[in-house]
This record gives sequence, structure tokens and C-alpha cells, in this order.
Amino acid sequence: MIFRRNRFLTILLIVGVIGAMWALALRYRVETHNRTVEVAVDYSEVAKLAGAANMTVPETLTELKRAGVTSLSVEQPIVSDLIASGQVAIGKTNGNTVLTGSSKDVYQTLIESSIPVKVSRPFTPSKDGLATWELKVKAEPDYVLTMPVALPDEAFDAAKETGLAVVARLSNYPGVGRENMEKTLSQLEQKGVKTVIFSGDEVLGFRGAINDVADALKAHGLVYGSIEFSKQKGDQHLSEKMLPDVLKVHSITAAEMGTLDKPTAVERFVKAAKERDIRLLYVRMFDFGDAGLLKSNIEYIREITRGLTKDGMGLKVSRPFTDPGVPVAAMIMMAIGVAAGVMLLAVSVIKLSAKQIWASFILIALIFAGMAASGIPLGGKLIGLVSAIVFPSLAVITAAYGTPEKSDSLPLRTHMWEAAGRFIGVVAISVAGGMMIAGLLAKESFMMRADQFAGVKLAHLLPILIAAFVLAAGIGWGSASWHEQVEKIKTAFKRLSSQPVLIWHTAIALVLLVMLGLLLARSGNDSGVGVSGIELRFRSILDKILYVRPRTKEFLIGHPALFLGIAAALGGRRGWAALLLVIGTIGEVSIVNTFCHIHTPIFISAYRVTIGSVLGLALGIVLLLMFSRFNRNKSESAEKKTAQERVKVRK
Repeated sequence: MIFRRNRFLTILLIVGVIGAMWALALRYRVETHNRTVEVAVDYSEVAKLAGAANMTVPETLTELKRAGVTSLSVEQPIVSDLIASGQVAIGKTNGNTVLTGSSKDVYQTLIESSIPVKVSRPFTPSKDGLATWELKVKAEPDYVLTMPVALPDEAFDAAKETGLAVVARLSNYPGVGRENMEKTLSQLEQKGVKTVIFSGDEVLGFRGAINDVADALKAHGLVYGSIEFSKQKGDQHLSEKMLPDVLKVHSITAAEMGTLDKPTAVERFVKAAKERDIRLLYVRMFDFGDAGLLKSNIEYIREITRGLTKDGMGLKVSRPFTDPGVPVAAMIMMAIGVAAGVMLLAVSVIKLSAKQIWASFILIALIFAGMAASGIPLGGKLIGLVSAIVFPSLAVITAAYGTPEKSDSLPLRTHMWEAAGRFIGVVAISVAGGMMIAGLLAKESFMMRADQFAGVKLAHLLPILIAAFVLAAGIGWGSASWHEQVEKIKTAFKRLSSQPVLIWHTAIALVLLVMLGLLLARSGNDSGVGVSGIELRFRSILDKILYVRPRTKEFLIGHPALFLGIAAALGGRRGWAALLLVIGTIGEVSIVNTFCHIHTPIFISAYRVTIGSVLGLALGIVLLLMFSRFNRNKSESAEKKTAQERVKVRK
């Protein structure tokens, strides 16, 4: 075995794994110490529920609070909203935009807002209902329509009466400046607001003022709620600037709510908190338009909170995650472990002298250690990318290493337990690589998705191509000198180029290309390919049966193929072994990729990999036994037919 022949490199790899365990223990402590989830509902939706139920807003909020709601989200209106509701009229005179109305509350809201208004007629009570106040703004009406106003006092009063926290939803607007921001954020601080999220497709300050917004939010002790999957412009930049004061938010858009049923929506919210460390759930209501609207939505909220508490989550105002604080020593240990992995991959193919091994290792280790110790995120990401390419490749070569060149003609089931042992060892190698990536990136910025693992598609593609090349070229079955391996490559490709291309060869190649294309299309932080309805239902079933759903491409494709490939390699059937092992690389790549999802709790990642490996191995064993049974029946039929023919000949 590769590891027995290179024991000191193996020891250094174990050192890297120990460093990863150190880092991940610190991350696990941070994750387990922050298990509170904030459940927020929208004020405007609550007002509609109250109207449908013939109740006041505070009464409705009290019922929702009993179901588990902890916060009230209040969206900042803009001038056009007030005009659309009939509360304000707009006009233009002498180059000024004129706003008129009769409501004292609206008048006060406009005065307290960041709009630079001038009072031309102050509010005065009137019995005839005519406009009693007039405000002027030195700007065009089109611009004034987009200006935000102060958040409604009645929303804060309702939240205070029912003991709920307030989450402010602010909107971006042209010309946002320090003075305007300061006025708005000061009011939020005075009213006890702790968390701010943004409406629309832009964060406040996009473009050009994001740094000022971050400084202002921090100065007023506000936390930024970053909505996952929303693709708000400026979100990444603001998240980076706001660390550590960032909360990840999950919400379902109003458009999506019209297409989802309750169980699906409940599942999405619970999984977001459980599997992606989401700590603020912005829950939109279902609108069925019947008399039981409030009751139906209370039950909906109760199902979400029941799912959260079942998984050990607490229901109260949430707080941001803290940085795990991984020591430099652990980072250096992991860098050394990855360097050892690089050298183990090299010596698994090419025989090197002791001097060549150690000279190369020391150089790589020094470079990696320097990058890890620098604390620069790019350094950790580059080492992580190397690990994501090296360890799945090393795992698959280990699966084939030292297997016989010629078929032993024994049934494959005779190699079943040896293949199972090798399979476990191969998975362990991929897990080691994934753990070191997770440890190197165990930082607050990655946990909050303000920064992300780079090179995802490259990490998916290269190990598969490496496995295909070394196995097809015949150099992945055992190490040899550089000259010998070059000759093997030349011989293998001459043989391949001289063979006719059969229809089944073309069919297999097309299937593999489609699989690879789908794998790449559905990988990365922003997948371009959706999931079919059938697959979603299948995933939902697995989620209900198992605590965490394993990855389909691991336990249904990669792991069974890897196990069968190992069994075929142990039996000397290298043609089929090579094909199956290349497909099996998908599972090893997926294992490493699972650990690259730093926003997923480390316990969830470890459990997902474990259950996927167990199920994949079990399926592989079943398929092997079925194939062996089929082969035996086929052989018995052939023998029986041959015996009958011999009898006929004798007669």
C-alpha cells in the first residue's frame, strides 16, 4: 500500500488531520453555543390577517407570539406608497414638489424622515377633512416618489405592546448620504431596533456608499441581516464590511409563496436553520382568502417552530456567530498535512528517491505553511483548492493500487470483504482532505458566506480527469519510474487509438459526458441547473426517513461504482475496474465538496458523509451479489447447454 511504503508522509498527513480536528472542534463549539433562531413576520401581512379576523394588530401579534414568533419586521415605506394608499397628494409648484395631506401621523412621519422637507403649512386640526398641512421638497416629483419615509410608529407600538423585537426593512434610494443615513439609523437605535435587512434588489448604499452604510450601522450597534439566495446587489461587499455583525436570513419570496404548499414551506425554513446555520427566519404568510386565515397561519407558524424546537433550537432574538479563533499552529499543521497529501499522490504514480521526496515536500510544506500562517483568506482558499483536487485523486488511485494485472477468474463476490475494507480506507482519505479544507476555512467570514470556497467547478472536474487519465494510461495501478510510466502511457494510447470504436463505446462515452456535464452544472455556489420535482420528492422522503439526507450522487452513483470498481480491480478485471473507478470518483469529490460548505454545521456535514458512505457501500454489496448470482446462473446454463450438446454428439 502507498501509505505503508511512505510511513513518514503518512504520519505527517495524520498531523494535518489532527490540526483539522483541533480547528473543527473550535468551530463546533461556536455552532453549538448559538442555537437560537429568530422568527419574524411582516407587519403589513399581520395587519391583513388582523382585518380578516376582525381583530386588532396587537391581538393578532399576541396569537402569533404564542405560536413562536419572536420579532416583527417593519418595512420602510416610500413616498409613492403613501400616495398609492391615498394618505398623501403630490403636486409641483415653482420648481418644488408639494406634498399635502390631512393625517397627523403621516405628517409626523414625513417630518421625521430623511427627506429634506420644508414646512409651508404645518399640521392644524380640521373638521371638514380638507388638507391641513403642506410640505415642500426642492426636487423633481419622480425623485421624491422614491424617497423613503420613517417607519410607522403604530408598528413599533404594536411590537412594544406584545413584547416582540423589531426588525427594520430599509430600502435603497438615489443620492443616499451620510446625513440621511444618520437620521434614519439614529431613530432605529432610539426605538431599540437591533437588526436591519433591506428590501428590493439592492442593499442600502449600493452603489458607492456601502462603506459609509457599514460604518453607520456599526456606529449605531445594528446587525446586518443578509438574505440568502436573494442576490441583492452589494450584499457580498456589505457582509464583508459588517463582520462580525452579520446574521444569515432565510425568506420565501411572495412569488414563491403562491406556488408552495405548507409542508414544503415548513421544511424549507426548518432545514435552513438546521443545515445552513440560518438564525433569522423571515416568514411570509399564506393567503387563502377564507375566514380561517389567521388560524391557518398560526398553525403554519407553529409547525415551523415545532420543527425548530424538535431539533434543539431555541426561539428568541438571535445573535451573530463569533469567530472560532483557529490557532496558527493548527493552520500550519493542516498545511503540512496537505503538503504530505500532494507528495503521497506523486509517489503513488512515480517512484522517487528519498532526497527527491523530502526536497519536494519541504519546499511545498514551507510555501503552504507560510500561506496558512499569514491569516490571509486567499492563502487558505488556495491550499483548500489543492486539497480538493489532490485527495479525491489520491483516494481513487489508492483503490486501484497494487491490484493484479490479470484476471483470477474467481467470482467477484470472493473479493467482497477485501473490497469493503479498501472502500472504507478510500473514503477515509477523502474525508481527511475535506476535514483539512473545513479546518483551513473555519472562519467567521466563511461561516456567514461573506467569503466562499473558490474553484468549486475545478475541484469537481480535475480529480475525475486525473483518475480517468492515470487509469486509462495504465499508470494508476502501481508506481514506477518516470521513464517506465511514460512508456506505459505511450503504449496505452497507441493501443486505444488503434482499436475500433464500437457503438457501446460511444454510448458509454456519451453517458459519462452527460453525467460530468450535469455534475459541473449543478456544482458551485450559484448552480445553473435546477432540481426536478421527482428528485425533490425523493429528497423529501429521505429527509423524513433519515436525520439528514445524504447526497444522491454519492450513495446512488459514486460509492456503489467505487466499491464495484475495487472488487473488479482485485479480481484483475482492469477494463471494467477503470470505468467504474472513474465513475466512483464522483462520490469522493462529493465527500470533499460537502466539507467545503462552511455555512453548514460540521456535525451535519460529518453525518451526511457517514450515512452516504454506509448506504453507498450497502448498495454496492447488493449489486455485487446480484451480479455474482446472475453470472453464476449464466455459467450454470452454459455448462448445462454444453453437457446437452456433448450427449447429442455421443448419440
